Parts: sequence; C-alpha cells; structure tokens
Amino acid sequence: MEHSLWVFLHVMLLVYWLGADLGVLLLARAAKRAELSFAERAFALRMAVAIDLVPRLCFAVMFPVGLHVTASGGFAVVPVSAFIAAWAVSLGWIALLFAIGKFEGTPRAEQLNRAHLALQALLLVILGYLALDALSGNGWLPGAWFGAKLLLFALIFALGIGIDFAFRPIGPAFVQLATEGSSPALEARITAAVDGAIRYVLGLYALLIGIAFLGITKPF
Repeated sequence: MEHSLWVFLHVMLLVYWLGADLGVLLLARAAKRAELSFAERAFALRMAVAIDLVPRLCFAVMFPVGLHVTASGGFAVVPVSAFIAAWAVSLGWIALLFAIGKFEGTPRAEQLNRAHLALQALLLVILGYLALDALSGNGWLPGAWFGAKLLLFALIFALGIGIDFAFRPIGPAFVQLATEGSSPALEARITAAVDGAIRYVLGLYALLIGIAFLGITKPF
C-alpha cells in the first residue's frame, strides 16, 4: 500500500508537470504574436509566468518522492540521511521559488534568480555523479534502467538552466514594447527569446517521456 501511494504521487507530479508546462508553452507562443494587442500579449506572459510555478514545484518535489518509491518498492536500501538531505533541498528550493515570486521586479529578485541558477547547476553535478556512479555499479543506488533514469533526470537541470537564460530577454523586451511600441527589431528579439526557450522545453518533454518509459518498462 505504501509503495502504491508513493507511485501514485510520483505519477501525479509527472502529470501536473507536463500539463502545466504545456500551458506555459502555449501562452508563451501567444505572447510573441505581434497581431495581438499589447494588453493581450502582456496578459499571456503574466499567466505563463504564474503557471510556470507549478512545473517548477513538481520538479523540486520529484526527487525525494522518487527516493520513497525506490525504498518502498525494494529497488534499493535508501539511507535515512538521503531522505533528510533530499527533502531539505526540496523544501529549500520551494522556499526559493516563492521568494523569487515575492520579490519579482526588484534587485532582490535578480539575486535570488542567480541563487536559483547556482542551485540547479549544483544539483546537475550531484545527481549526474550519482547516476554515473550507479551505472558503473558503485554506490547505493541500482544501475541499469534506474541509473539511466536518474541520468536523464539530472539532464533536466541543464535544460532548466537553458530555459532561464533563453527567456531572460523577454522581460526587458516587453518593457520596451510597452513604452516604445512594436518594431521589427523588437519583435525579432521577442520571437528569438520565446523560440529559444521552447526548444529547451521540447527537449525537457523528451527527457520526461524517456524517464517515464524507463520507470514503467524497466527494459534493462
């Protein structure tokens, strides 16, 4: 029963992650449409930013929940210290996300965004190391499909960093759009930012599908 509950939560996190991300993608595409009014485009952008919190929260909780799935399913003996560390990082990450939203538009938000990028880079290295360690047959996590799944999960951090960097010009571009109006050069900047972020998002979708496939089929 315990294992089934953790698996259910794991699946629900994936569902809300993908579903909310799809909404963000569609709204971001609407924000770059020059034929819409500024009010419509600004509303689409605000909604995209607001909804984007959902997949980020799912991302933050996914790894500790995955550890519970691993332990309750008997795939590995997970040390208590690993649970404590995973949940501590997850809760700290969630607090950081809410702090970024609280201070949005202030210099403090920029500092928090840099901290968020640093955290993602650190987790990319740590989880990437754990995945490679598992695939080599070392460490306390199983290798084979599990190690491959963890490696794909680690790569999501790299795409998350890419999304943040690609989308960064959109804020200043919309400020300019509000004050100066549309121009071909400005529309090109907005389109480039949105399209650049979408490319990373599509890569993220591919990784999530690969992770789900490995987790369900356990092919090797």
